[in-house]
This record gives sequence, structure tokens and C-alpha cells, in this order.
Amino acid sequence: MIKIAFFGTPEFAWNILSWILEYSEIDTALVVSQPDKPVWRKKELFPTPVKQFALDAWIEVMQPNSLNSLLQGEIGLQENLKKHDLDFIVVVAYGKIIPKEILDIPKYGCINLHGSILPQYRWASPVQASVKAGDRETGLTTMYMSEWMDEGDILQIQKVSIDPDDSSLDIFQKFTDIWPSLLVDTLKKVQSWELEWAPQNNGEATYCGKISREDGEVRFQKQSAQEIYNTYRAYTPWPGIYTWYEGKRLVLEEVRPFIWELEYEAELQSGKFTKLAKNHYGIVCSDWEILEILRVKLEGKKSMDAMSFVNGNREVLEYCFQ
Repeated sequence: MIKIAFFGTPEFAWNILSWILEYSEIDTALVVSQPDKPVWRKKELFPTPVKQFALDAWIEVMQPNSLNSLLQGEIGLQENLKKHDLDFIVVVAYGKIIPKEILDIPKYGCINLHGSILPQYRWASPVQASVKAGDRETGLTTMYMSEWMDEGDILQIQKVSIDPDDSSLDIFQKFTDIWPSLLVDTLKKVQSWELEWAPQNNGEATYCGKISREDGEVRFQKQSAQEIYNTYRAYTPWPGIYTWYEGKRLVLEEVRPFIWELEYEAELQSGKFTKLAKNHYGIVCSDWEILEILRVKLEGKKSMDAMSFVNGNREVLEYCFQ
């Protein structure tokens, strides 16, 4: 039996914890998640997905404000981890740097599961960054954790293909299909000293930060059709991509590359909203390729297909987006 503590916060980590709890060879003694945060206008505190799942499974949960006991006095967490006589701490999208005092507690170390082929795309949004960059391959990396975020020694890597139309959700689903066997194989081989680990080449590292709503803004006169489509794939369903129409945010809820010949004569001007065929519309991009617009949501309005949007905004046929 492998005894672990699990550190995680968002839905992706919850999915992994749910599988771990069903695996008979792993005993999850403790779950650590970030503190509850206020959401929506009422600012009510809501538990993280990992916390809620752990409570429903009757597992002890701790939510320290800080892991740095020397500064914040969070000695209760360290004492609790030590009393469980842990083999490993497993960390998945926890969201905080873990100090050395905690890294040194388990017998075989702190293992992190990261959604990229390290050292590429360290930090917060590796899957979205890889899809946005147009990569054809990504992967899951298991590594020893260090005091610096995503810089620990690599244990195992399992690669995953990115198909041309894959969204970030598709990649997370592919990860779901492979991470259980990868994680268990890593834990078992580390415990039996069967794995050789390798330091990362920091000179090859790339980084990706937290995603904000503003990151979804696209500019047709400055970006190619493929760049915008990659951003759409990366940021679907959140934060989505958008542009501006007469001072209002226009969310592009569904788009795709236009690969057929135009049925109508059109002036291909970068940023121009263009009729492509009967009931089909698109926007010309900086490379003169066209991104077909299938569904939109104008600020203050309901979601609608492109034809309905045009019928209610005929002037858009003369409009040129930035």
C-alpha cells in the first residue's frame, strides 16, 4: 500500500483525486487545497472542487493560507503530514510553491504531475499555451518537486498528440486517459528505486501565466486565421475569444477555418466581415485567409448563429474589425 497526501485545487486535480480514491493500492490520508474564495456578486465563499470532493469522501482536508511555516506559523500542517508517515505527497495543480520543510516530509519525496513536456510551458496554463502555439504534441510529466515552481527533476514523460481541431478540453480528456497509469507507474518505480531522474535544462524553459478574460481578445488585422483559430481552441470554453463591434464586446462562440472557394464576389480586406456563401459569413484575417463565424454573442444580447446576427445587424456587412 502506498500512503499519500494529495495537494490540489481545480477541477482537473479533482478528476485525478477521484481516480486515486478508487485505486486499491493507494491510501490517501490527507488532502490539502487552497482556501475557499468568494465568487459572484454576493462574494459567498465556495469550496474548491478538490476540497468538496474530499469532504464528500470523508477525507480530512486542510486549507492553509500559507505553506511557509517560518513566516506564517502554519506548523499544524507540517505536524499533520508527519504523523501520517507518508510515502509520497502528490501535487496536481495546487497553485502554490511548496517549501522545503514540506518537501522533505514524505519518505520518497513530493511528486508533481504537470501538463506539458517539461521544461516547456512551466507554471499555470501549459495545455492552453501549447494549443495556442499550434503545437502538434504535448504530454504529461511526472517530476520531483523542488522549491521552485516546475523546476524539479523529471521522472517520466508520456507524450500526447494534438490534432488540428483539438481544443484544450480535448487535451485534458486525452490526459485523463493516460495519467492514472503514468502516476501509479511513477510512484511504484520510485518506491522500488527503478527510475533514474534527470535535471531539467533551464536554458530551454518556457513559461505561461494565469489566463485572464482579456487574453481572449483577437485582432483580425494583426493575426492570421490560424493564430486566431488556435487561440479559440486554446480558450474554449473559457475565457473564449472576442472582438469589438461598435464599442461592444462580440464573443465569437464558434468559429472554424474557411477552406472552400467563395460563392460570392468579395473585397478581401483585412478585418472585413464577408459573405462566404448562402447563410455563411466570415472575417478576413491579416494573412488574407478567412475565419468562418458560426455563432456569436454580442454584449447585452443572447447567443445566436451568424445568420441571425447579420439579420439583426445588416450594417455589419460593411464593417471592418480591428
